[in-house]
Amino acid sequence: MKRILILCFLAAAVLSACSPSKEQGQKTKVWNVASIQVDGHPQNEAVKKMGEIFGQLTNGRYRFEVFPNELLGPQRETLEQVQYGIIEMAIMGNPNVSSFEDGFLTFEMPFLFDDEAHQRRFFTTSSLVEKLFARTEKYNFKIVTYFTAGTRNMYAKKPIRNLADLKGMKIRTAESDTYAKMMKALGGAATPMSFGEVFTAIQSGVVDGAENNEASYSSTKHYEIAPYYSYTRHLIVPDYLIMNKKLYDSLSAQDKQALAEAARQAADYEVELWQKDAQERLAQVKEGGATIVYDVDSKALQKAVVPLHEELTQNPEIKEVYDAVKATSELK
Repeated sequence: MKRILILCFLAAAVLSACSPSKEQGQKTKVWNVASIQVDGHPQNEAVKKMGEIFGQLTNGRYRFEVFPNELLGPQRETLEQVQYGIIEMAIMGNPNVSSFEDGFLTFEMPFLFDDEAHQRRFFTTSSLVEKLFARTEKYNFKIVTYFTAGTRNMYAKKPIRNLADLKGMKIRTAESDTYAKMMKALGGAATPMSFGEVFTAIQSGVVDGAENNEASYSSTKHYEIAPYYSYTRHLIVPDYLIMNKKLYDSLSAQDKQALAEAARQAADYEVELWQKDAQERLAQVKEGGATIVYDVDSKALQKAVVPLHEELTQNPEIKEVYDAVKATSELK
């Protein structure tokens, strides 16, 4: 049924939906935005806010329509839809972007950022960010802004406190060679699969657990079948809002400026929402029976992945980004 809905939507999208605006004789252009997250997720709410701001700054000539819950397909499919101009925008995880440009692989390195504040500082102050984002444009998609995706932690049917607990465990990850190497270094095994398949996979024993942020753990009710959420804090990986490059190029200079301002405000808004939402999600999963495990031997986990850092930074594109990230650390 989902496939039928997607095909019907795509056929309609090609016809370029427009609706009347408040301006006399003017049409409002509707930009469709794909998301794998549930309705109400901080990233979806931030995109809605961005659409409102962009619409206001352009006198109602644009409006965003957000499609949550993988309604338009998993991320890899929606990225291709953006590239071909079938849909205008999509919220995209880093692994899908890093498959095009090696520099983005840096963000998939475990224990790269000190904390979420460090990640935010890098993306808002480093001169490398704009240059890095521009490298995707030759693939016909443009990164409009970065979004925080929080800190990723591991959850399973048992607590994970140390390397011994992880040994032999099958942990669902997004599709990423770096994630696979990370899990191997930690003693486990990465099992890539679509986000929507995780609940059944844990329930049936295909995987022993998964890793994600508090919002995803709560909204998908994964705590019902994997009740131990362990603060391994192994990854702080960004997400992005991407759009079709040809569509971006078609905008006037004034509209591009309006889009950039709307994106900046949306990114700030998303960080605020995320911090509040993470605390609310923790309270929800506790009420749902989850146990939050804080006493994790993070230093041992960090030490185990040092060889992976050394291996990956042999790539000059990764090393360039790695050095830029470390330059914004307050722990140096």
